[in-house]
Amino acid sequence: MRLTFTVLFLSSSVLAQTIGPNIPGEVSKKGKYMFYLHGGVVTALGDMAINQSVPEWGPYEYSRILDSLRKRGFHVISEIRKESIHDSVYAWKIVKQVDSLTQRGAKINNMIVVGASAGWNITLLAASKIKNKKMKYVLMGGCWPETHKDYANLSLYGKFLSIIETTDPHGTCNSIFQERRTINTYKEIKLNTGLSHGFIYKGYKSWIDPIVAWSDD
Repeated sequence: MRLTFTVLFLSSSVLAQTIGPNIPGEVSKKGKYMFYLHGGVVTALGDMAINQSVPEWGPYEYSRILDSLRKRGFHVISEIRKESIHDSVYAWKIVKQVDSLTQRGAKINNMIVVGASAGWNITLLAASKIKNKKMKYVLMGGCWPETHKDYANLSLYGKFLSIIETTDPHGTCNSIFQERRTINTYKEIKLNTGLSHGFIYKGYKSWIDPIVAWSDD
């Protein structure tokens, strides 16, 4: 008996979105690539970690957040960071991954780095090294009133979105981005979820929706 097989070749534009610590094996010119940098409690305690000083925030749903972002159309590049490794190492890794993506045909304006809480420092370090005004960055729940002083001498490039929560003791990031000629755009969104810093612990639509909308601008 003779069997006939039909082979379907799918273009990279219709390949399923991926999650992993490295860039996907197949890179699409139309693909959207997100680097997600989690909060510090995940570094210390791992996925689904609970901050014992504020247990009311519940577990940090790291894997579920990544899956939520993937379902919104992003190839998500993320890993659980180690406490022994300096932030600059992770920033340089993003720089190399962005370079690899662009060399393989991805568009820089389809890439976005999201830094939640402790992850936002790496986000700013990456922005200072990539030096492309089309690259997009998101900061969530990381700024303190005096934080801007630590970045006064750091050149930042790109488009920036800050997402803050009114009940979070962390506040506005405005002071970091004032009078910087190398920044393409800066926008800040204020949420009113009542979740304090816990708003970053889960994949809430309140912060994912603005990121998705802004990434398409």
